[in-house]
Formats: sequence, C-alpha cells, structure tokens
Amino acid sequence: MARLAVRTARAHPGSYVVSALVMTAGTALLTAFASLLETGLSTGRDSGFLIMLPAILGGWTVAIVAFGVVSTVSLTVQHRERELALLRLIAATPRQIRRIVMLETLVAAVPGVVAGLLPGVALGAIVLGRLVDAGLVGATVELRAGWLCAAIGAGTSLLAAVAAAAISSRRAASVPPARALMEAAPSPARNLSRARVAGGFGLLALGMSLATATLFMADGPLLSSTAGPAGVAVAVGLALLGPIVIRPIGRLTQAGVGATARLAARNLHAGARQSGSVLSPLILLVGIAAGTLYMQSTEDSTHRTTESTQLAPVNYLVVTMIIGFTAIVVINTLVATTRARRREFGLLRLTAATRGQVLGLVAIEAVLTSGIAVVLGTVAAAATTVPYSLVKTGSPIASGPPWMYVAIAGGAFLLALLAALPTAMGALRVRPIVAATAM
Repeated sequence: MARLAVRTARAHPGSYVVSALVMTAGTALLTAFASLLETGLSTGRDSGFLIMLPAILGGWTVAIVAFGVVSTVSLTVQHRERELALLRLIAATPRQIRRIVMLETLVAAVPGVVAGLLPGVALGAIVLGRLVDAGLVGATVELRAGWLCAAIGAGTSLLAAVAAAAISSRRAASVPPARALMEAAPSPARNLSRARVAGGFGLLALGMSLATATLFMADGPLLSSTAGPAGVAVAVGLALLGPIVIRPIGRLTQAGVGATARLAARNLHAGARQSGSVLSPLILLVGIAAGTLYMQSTEDSTHRTTESTQLAPVNYLVVTMIIGFTAIVVINTLVATTRARRREFGLLRLTAATRGQVLGLVAIEAVLTSGIAVVLGTVAAAATTVPYSLVKTGSPIASGPPWMYVAIAGGAFLLALLAALPTAMGALRVRPIVAATAM
C-alpha cells in the first residue's frame, strides 16, 4: 500500500507539489508564532508582548492555516475521484481506498512540514527583531526555537492534513464506482453535507457573537482579540457555504449576455462544488486583508497610546505574512482546479470552440468568482472593522484610505486571472482528442 502511494505521488507530481507547498507555507507561519511564544515562556522579563502577540494573532492564524491545508488536500482528493473509482472497480475495498489516500497525503505532507520549520524560525526572528526595534522587547532577548515550536508548527499542519485526508477519503470511498466514472458528475450545492452546512452557519453565528462581544469591550490592546477572530470566523463560514452562494449565478443563463458568459454561468452553477473550492480561499483573502488592514489603520488614526503606535509596524508585518499564505492557497487552488479541466477543454475544442473562446470562458468564470468573493469577503471584513471602529472612534466606518480596499479587491481579481489564464493556456496546448480521452 505504501509503495502504491509513492507511485501515485510520482504519477501526479503537480498535485502533490501544490499540497506540499501549502503545507510548507502554513508550517512556516505557525512556527513563526510558536517560536515567539516559546521565547516568551522561557524569558522571565520582556515576555509580555512575546506571549500576547502569539496569543491574540496565533489563535486565528491556526484557523486560517488549518482551513487552507484542509481545502487544498480535499481538492487534491476530489480531482482524483475517477482514478479512485477505477481502483474500486478492480476490487479495492473502501478501507483500502481510505488508506491509500491517507498515505498519499502523508507522502506530500511530511516533506512539506519539514521544509517549513526553518523558514518559520527565520520569520519568527524577523518579527522578534521588529519588536526589539519598536522598543517593546529588550535587545538582549534571543529567539528560542525548541521542541514546543516544532510541535506546534509541524503538529498543527499535519493534523489538518490528516483530518482532510480522513474526511475526503471517506467520501471518495463511499461514491459508487460506476457513478464516479460517469462522463459528468457535478456536485451541485444542494449536495453539501449536513456537517458542512451546520459548520458554516455555526461559524457565522460564532463570528457575529465575537463581533457583538467586541462592542462591549474596553478600548485597549485586547480589543483585537475578539474583533480579528470575528472576521476570520465569518470568512470561513461563508467559504464553507460558498457553493450555495454560487447557485444564483445560474440565472445569468437566461439573461441577455453573450454565449460565452452564459456558458460560464452554467459551468459555475452546475459545478458548484468545484467552483466553491476556488471561491473559498478568495473569500478568506479579501476578508482577512480588508479586515486586518483597516483594523490597524483605524488604530493608527487614534494615536491614543504609545504602545499601539510602536506595535503598528509589527502588526503590518504579521498581516503581510498571513495575507501571503492566503495568496499562496488562492493561486495553488486556481492552478490545480484549472489544470484538472483539461478534459473539459478538450471536449469544448472538439465541439468547435476556439482557443480564444475557451480562454474567454475561463476569464469570465474567474471574474464572476472573484466578484462574489469580494462581496462576501467585504461582509467578513465588516464583522471585524465595524465593531472595532465603533469602540475606537464611535463611527461604524473604519478609518483608512479608500485605495487600500480598491487594491485588495483588484488584487483578488488579478490573482484569479493570473493563476487561471496561464494554466488554461498550458492545458490548451494538449491536442483536443488527447485531452478529451484522458482520465
């Protein structure tokens, strides 16, 4: 079984490199916070900010990394359902399928986790240096990166990967082989599992509860401890419910738009589950970027406490790290999803569609998906910025330049197009008949 898992990973290097890259980036981010926490716990003095920073930001960073890892691993397994169904047809049992998926996931996850430890320690050292420069930590404090740091960074990433493999493999093993091998077996939004729907609405409720709690907190350093997680919880909740949100796009098929736009809307509606995989990290990217950046810019506008001003450069650095990880998940998801559509592109070419029309289809889908993500991400960001701004300034409108929001929204559209279009162009280089008959 282990040999089969290794052979499969070699046969699909692109998919497993994507998973490994996300694991590496996620582990590095978690290790950076863990190294600061370990340093704070082992330092008798100057430990306040070294413990407070990971405690406030590290908690919801764990949620972000876990969601990114889970969505990436789940997408990889989802794209291999036909292949796994073929194994079922040649007498592989559901239990064997689950074991294969688990081993394949570990083959990609373990090297990725190991590769992320040293960069994570380096990131932790950079953040510590910023804290020292700001005068919040003594210059003699040295970074500690021992077993606790490695356990938190590597352990969290591995647990997320194993959980994703367990959930995805169970679903893949339960699908009847004949159904999975059908020419088209889209997963519409109504087929979302009850657990996913319940989790999505539960996180929305949690996020709104945290946003409400923020309104009753005192203005101080701990205000972000509820405002930040509120936006993250709402963003993840909306991401889980993404396929449901995509369904109304099907109405565009009756609108007076071009044929390519109607086909794009029909594809997004029919393949809501796959479209939701692309939508999820985009929602997270917009929600986290807008929420955290405008939260900090609101803090900057008050200039009430010296510590907040000193901490601003550190917060911006940490936010940049988190946004960078989320952008990696977005790009990898879009690349993997577009690459998996080579067979679909081949069929379109065989029905007289030109390369330009196929690229136009991909571009319109990317724009529609990004537009939905910007709207939902803005809702998630509001769960952070509105209560935070009300406490800080008395206004529900966050302080900060409008261009920052335009840059975040534009970045989402740009990332989607830059990831999808070049990948689609590469897929179109394959002869249509070859692509259409591929597994």
